[in-house]
Amino acid sequence: MSALFKPSGVITITTDFGHRGPFVGTMKGVILDRFADAKIIDLTHEAFVHWPAEAGFWLERSFRYFPTGTVHLAVVDPGVGTDRSVLLVLAEGHAFLAPDNGLLGGVIDAVEATVIRVEEEHIARLALDSVSATFHGRDIFAPITGEIAAGRTPPEELGKVTQDYIPSLIESPEMYARELHGIVITSDNFGNLITNVDRNMLEQFEQPVVRAGGHSIPLRRTYADVSPGDLLALVNSLHVVEIARAEQSAAELLGLGRGAPVVIVEGG
Repeated sequence: MSALFKPSGVITITTDFGHRGPFVGTMKGVILDRFADAKIIDLTHEAFVHWPAEAGFWLERSFRYFPTGTVHLAVVDPGVGTDRSVLLVLAEGHAFLAPDNGLLGGVIDAVEATVIRVEEEHIARLALDSVSATFHGRDIFAPITGEIAAGRTPPEELGKVTQDYIPSLIESPEMYARELHGIVITSDNFGNLITNVDRNMLEQFEQPVVRAGGHSIPLRRTYADVSPGDLLALVNSLHVVEIARAEQSAAELLGLGRGAPVVIVEGG
């Protein structure tokens, strides 16, 4: 039994696969073949394609809402079929399995984590008999996830602890001359722009104002604190600053998206 991880039987899956085709379903099938009693939760399959950073952001901000002992499988893998490594991260009683491409960098930075590079001999032992060069999510990551969640394979036995991994591709916000500079990570289904500015970073401002897309946007508590169509900023359920437009799309109005600069300043 692992000293750092005791499986609960819960598994989350995060991908950029979308819902067209059988890709998510066959991953679940492989997991269930290894662990028939698994409780599988779809965190999201709409992460921005080929950009591991967004999937990592969702995972970092969501994993604590699941029971300890959850295995979090995340596959956004533009390097599939190459010699990129497989990482297994243990933190706060959770296990995270993903390609070594920066996806887990945010999780590693946010918590006290043990990082394990899964060794090739264990990948070969646990993977499906025929491994596709284009679908490691099904053929490698899913079976390893099932084995860990079933409790048959202690995570520490899969490789050696390492400090050599690809960091997050998202740089942390920085202060310049009393201005906090961050970026938009993504937008949601409502057109809200979600940033990487954590709520704790606002404590250095008495009256924070968000500047983005040529607008100065006041910080409010709820969407209803402004009239329909007006812009506002607030701290959302992920505990980061979000730019919204009441009952409409901020992304559409501002013409902003992933990577757009956001600046927090002191209001007057």
